[in-house]
Amino acid sequence: MSKVEEIEARRAARKAESSKARDAQYEKDLEAFEALEIEHGDGCVARLSVRGFVPGLPTFAVVKSPGGTSFYKRYTDMVRRAQKNTQAIGAAQDMLADSCLVYPADEATRAAMFDAFPGLRITAAIRALKFVELEEEEEKKD
Repeated sequence: MSKVEEIEARRAARKAESSKARDAQYEKDLEAFEALEIEHGDGCVARLSVRGFVPGLPTFAVVKSPGGTSFYKRYTDMVRRAQKNTQAIGAAQDMLADSCLVYPADEATRAAMFDAFPGLRITAAIRALKFVELEEEEEKKD
């Protein structure tokens, strides 16, 4: 076996093991997502898939809609008070993300997710805001 073939074989074996672990984690995550859909309502939760699999961490995070809660009002109040203060706006976004992120639920896993995927908090805030946006419907032409 050549050196290249040896490296390719090692890579394939490693990726196969990683794929099995990812599939097992995804199964757990999907069970949790279904439970959250039942709890919060279909269409009121969204998955935020992560890039790359990190053993021991979920394959996605779940954000719920801030609708029907005080989170969105608190967020808008904080942003309005902040005016052009980017630190205060960032704090408002973090608050909204932390309030609407429902999976993973335990703090240790959540902290590990924030470390592994540093864009998670801002992505969660943006997705939470999309829940409260309204959509324009185009008028049908006969």
